[in-house]
Amino acid sequence: MRARDWPLRTQLVVGVSAVVMAVLAIVGTVSVMVLRSSINDVVSTQLDTAADGFTNGVAKYRATPLPSGEMPAPTAFKPLSQLIGQAPGNIVVRIVDGRVVDAAMFGGDETVQPPADALDDLVRHATVFAEAEDDWLEDLGLYLVTTRPGAPGEVLVTAMSLRPTSEATTRVTTAIAVITVLALIVTALGTLAIVRIALRPLGRVAATAAEVATLPLTRDQYAITPRVAAGDTDPRTEVGLVGDALNRLLAHVERALSDVAASDRRMRQFITDASHELRTPLAAIQGYAELTRQDSDVLPHTTEYSLARIEAESARMNSLVSDLLLLARIDEGQDMEASDLDVAELVVNAVNDAAVSATTHFWVTRVPDEPVWVHGDRAKLHQAIANLLANARVHTPEGTTVTTTITADDSSVVLTVSDDGPGIANDLLPHLFERFVRADKSRSRQSGNSGLGLAIAASIVEAHGGSIAATSAAGVTTFTMTLPLPLPVPAERHSAEFALHAK
Repeated sequence: MRARDWPLRTQLVVGVSAVVMAVLAIVGTVSVMVLRSSINDVVSTQLDTAADGFTNGVAKYRATPLPSGEMPAPTAFKPLSQLIGQAPGNIVVRIVDGRVVDAAMFGGDETVQPPADALDDLVRHATVFAEAEDDWLEDLGLYLVTTRPGAPGEVLVTAMSLRPTSEATTRVTTAIAVITVLALIVTALGTLAIVRIALRPLGRVAATAAEVATLPLTRDQYAITPRVAAGDTDPRTEVGLVGDALNRLLAHVERALSDVAASDRRMRQFITDASHELRTPLAAIQGYAELTRQDSDVLPHTTEYSLARIEAESARMNSLVSDLLLLARIDEGQDMEASDLDVAELVVNAVNDAAVSATTHFWVTRVPDEPVWVHGDRAKLHQAIANLLANARVHTPEGTTVTTTITADDSSVVLTVSDDGPGIANDLLPHLFERFVRADKSRSRQSGNSGLGLAIAASIVEAHGGSIAATSAAGVTTFTMTLPLPLPVPAERHSAEFALHAK
């Protein structure tokens, strides 16, 4: 996962910790380097002091008469183990004509002879140390070595151990590393705590948005009551700006939904009123047309045909008005007479009716061997099932098999109406249950229709707390209607499974 995909809390903690770690690493490295340089300067000064003391001691010894009054020989000197002014760990060596004459390594309580391998290494490099340089001595470790000239052919070598310097540097480096790690942990925990506290208002804003997202907003339930608390809407803070903007957005959406709901109510009321008002003149038009046609013997042929068309179109328009009025009443929750009913019986009756009216189709019904009870309006559920069957009849060619199936589980009843017709276009499927939608482009149209049949079926199912959906593929189109089961379920049982084939 990329860093920009991390949560904001993680980005802040990791970012601040990385910056602090980088700063501490730089400060620690510089501190160690400065400490090492300072210690090396101190060691170099101590080495120069020890070498000068060694050289001065030799010169003073050779310039001082012996107890006998004679002057010491030019290359004479007392044993180096008696040399004073040397720190523990120092090594002094007198080399004459490339040969070690005397050597001593000073300890805390006693002076010992340096290892032979170390002396050999010092002899090999004795003429090289014009200035103080590091040299690794066998069995002893790293030393800082310098030389001073003595008598002709004589070299005075002074070496100081760098082990204390290395140990001190190691201790300081370890301490800095430990401090860096502790500081990094404290920084990460502190940053996490600060960020968590700082982001609490943002979490509350997000919780408000999530609560709004779960609200069951409908055209009748459009109130958005959750709001960000006043303490989280301070415009002086970034989170406050977000909270204030969210509150204004929610208020704007609520006003818009309220306007839409009011407009929808006015539209439904208009449809209801218009449907009621249209039924009377339509009935009059149809009645007068029927009355006039009773004297068909004295009417011209064209007049009789025109009256027949007026009568037919009046009947069709009256059916459309009835459908619109039914939709309006369902939307308002009116005219629902609920009772416990056997949906299997409804299916059997609806399929029988469809088989009688469409003898060119094959009608197959499969229902359980026992009643399937639901709680709802018998007439409206019968109409919903009949509309699904009529849709299959109208939009499929002759010889199509339409299969109606019922299954049930512990919580719902599922009714499916499937046909092996030509199918429905994919771009039309999402809009099938909208009002005045027709499938003319994808399925054959044998008779006119208003485009309200599926919308009425969907409204009836939803009014019963159920759902309806459609799927279509090559040669298979299925409408699925799901209804909740009532509690308790009656114990009566009966069976029905048959196939009708009428022509």
